[in-house]
Amino acid sequence: MGKQAAYTTEVWALLFLSRRDSQRIRRFFVREIGVNPQCVQRNLHLTVYHAARRLPGLKPFSERTRVVLAASETRFMVMAPGGENPRPNLEPARRKVGIRVHRQSEAMRGIEELRARLLQYETSDVLGKRKTSTHRRSAFGARNFQPHVTLLRPGSGIDRDLTKIGTRFREEFEAFTFNRFLVQISRRARRQ
Repeated sequence: MGKQAAYTTEVWALLFLSRRDSQRIRRFFVREIGVNPQCVQRNLHLTVYHAARRLPGLKPFSERTRVVLAASETRFMVMAPGGENPRPNLEPARRKVGIRVHRQSEAMRGIEELRARLLQYETSDVLGKRKTSTHRRSAFGARNFQPHVTLLRPGSGIDRDLTKIGTRFREEFEAFTFNRFLVQISRRARRQ
């Protein structure tokens, strides 16, 4: 008899950028920066919460919401551990690149309110010996919760100095609106 695949359940809570703002960002990278359109990320979103476990009682849902993020409260980063700081081995042109939200951003209140709705499902059965998630700490995945939006895929060819593109980005845009909150529960095969 063949070996059965082992599955894991994952919970994702995603805050989606409005279609209008997603299109504005796409135009900026393609027309102003010269990025290949295939390297501009689609379905721009911020991950509010992730758990590599089933959260008993939580059901998937999608709802309208409104969280406004000032462009001035963002900074560009390479989407890798420690990607907030320039390092010789993290070449932005060959990696995913995005923006992170300042901890003091006005948008953090809305993000934290959405996140708190998921934290209530973290029971001791789910957590085991892990510490519960907070607004700043995650029980699963990356230890520190840092809200971010991936904007570019690898191969974008952008300049190594992300402060240049960040300055142009903040000059071009005033604010962005996130208008849909989605919680999805999925199953995937465990890595063997």
